Formats: sequence, structure tokens, C-alpha cells
Amino acid sequence: MKIKTLLLGTSLSLIPQFVNAQCVATTDCATLGYTETSCPNGKGIKCPFGDKWACPSSKEETCAEYGFKYDCSGTGYASGSGTPCNNKYASCTCASGYEWKDGACTKRAGAILGQCTGYAKNCKIGQILNIDGSCSDYRVSGVEPVGIVVYIGGDGCGQALALEELEEVSWSTEIIDVPNLPNYETKEDALKDFDSCKNTENIINYSKEKYGESAWKYYTAAWKAHNYAPSSITKGKWCLPAAGVLENAYKNIELINQSLIRLAEKDIGKDGWWWSSSERNEDYTWFLALPGGVWGSADPKGLLNSVIPVIEF
Repeated sequence: MKIKTLLLGTSLSLIPQFVNAQCVATTDCATLGYTETSCPNGKGIKCPFGDKWACPSSKEETCAEYGFKYDCSGTGYASGSGTPCNNKYASCTCASGYEWKDGACTKRAGAILGQCTGYAKNCKIGQILNIDGSCSDYRVSGVEPVGIVVYIGGDGCGQALALEELEEVSWSTEIIDVPNLPNYETKEDALKDFDSCKNTENIINYSKEKYGESAWKYYTAAWKAHNYAPSSITKGKWCLPAAGVLENAYKNIELINQSLIRLAEKDIGKDGWWWSSSERNEDYTWFLALPGGVWGSADPKGLLNSVIPVIEF
């Protein structure tokens, strides 16, 4: 018979030999030494009676040796990352507002409004800047919106436009080249200026040194921005935008207006003129004319134009 022929042709080495032995059936993986549910570096073996993998040892130090040492519990923790070894994880998933850093979920450092922190790298042009330094596409419940992101530098520092346009004022009432304030004779050069707050600081310091408490009367635009204090942001945080920042705002006016509409604020860019903090010379300062985004500087600093402040973050 064919079957008999096959059996006879089978090598004896392939047939299990049981001599004085007992065959014990079991489906208990732990009894067989498979005690762990996951293993680092692929060094585990799979229980023949299930889908779980087991580490070579059940000792806690074996898992820790390969980085499985976090229980991922406590304030700021959401869950463990990946599969655990001996109920420990190699890293953890952190709750909102926290980040995995140096082996722990730590409070995420937010932006400090009014100074450059590099946090703007987490934001996008046109997003809403909130009081806690976060950025969002829509209003966040319980969090106060303060501006719209209009500029993000290569260093991760950003500037956000105020949610409102301030009244028309003059840039200054005197014809003088403000000390320490750079001059930009051409529009092309002016549009490379993004140093809104440094410009504003120079104007404020010069006018205060010269006119004391009456300085705001002589350099109204810069002081208007400097003294702007919506809601919970104190005075001294806002600046008169540099020409490059205003240009960036105009280029992204649609994104900015979308966010303003979501916040039930008045959209901008319909008409008017905006002062920049970029000076041309002793007689003129650069301003942006809307609509159309036309830059001008032929009118004297005493001309009445609008102020729309920006804040660094």
C-alpha cells in the first residue's frame, strides 16, 4: 500500500521517540516559564498556546535594563507608550499641556506674551493667539484670545496683531531723526524690518528722555501702541509694528480676517492707513495704505493714520 510505503520510507530521526517519558498536556503558559507579556529588542519567545510574547526572565530588573521603567501615572500622564514589559513602559504619553522630557511628563513651556520665547514655532500665520500663549484655529472655551498671528521668524519668535484697530493719530509732532532708530530710504529696505518692539522701545525711550510725562503728546503712535492694554495684558507689552510685519499682515489678510470673524471681531483691511515704526528720515515714516497694500512715506509724520499694535511671543 502507498501509505505503508511512505511510512516505511520515513527517516527514523523524524519520528518522535518516547522512552520512559510521559506526555503532559497543558495550556498554562506561566507553567512553561512564559511570564512576561512583552519583551525589549525582540528577545522574547512566544507562548505556543497564545498570542502573547514572554521575556526571558520575569525579574523586574530585566525590563528596566532595556528601558522599561515608567509606570506612566500621576499628574500630566495620559498612558504608557507602546507595549509594557512587567507592567512598565519605555516612555509615556502625556496629557494635554505636558510633554515627555528627560524621562517625565513635564508642564509644557508656553509663550510669554510681550517677549520672544521661540514658542511661535508651534503656531501658524492667521491662527488665534490666546492669553496662555497657545495658538488655535478657533476660540478655546475658557481661554481669552488676544491677537492674530501675523509673523513668525526663523528663530521661532512671533508677533500677533491686536484684535482691534485704534484711532487715527500722528506719528510725531516734531521733525527730527529719532536717535538709535534705523533709517530705511527705500521701500525694499523698509520691508526687511521686522523689529517692531525694538523700534518702539527706541521711540519711547527717546521721547521720554526729552519730554518726560508729556512724551505721549509728541510721539503719539508709538505711545498709543505701548499703552494698549486689552483685558488682562498690562501696559508696555504691545508695539508699533515694523514695516515688514505690516506687509506680512497684508499678504495674509484673508487668513487674519477668517480668525477675526470666528471671534466675532470686525475684519480689517477695508480702508485706511496704518503707521509702521520704520522711519525713513527726519521728515517721513513708512505707512501702509489700504486697500491695495500701497506703501507711502511722502506725507509728514504729523499726518493722522491708524495704529494697530502687535505683541511679541
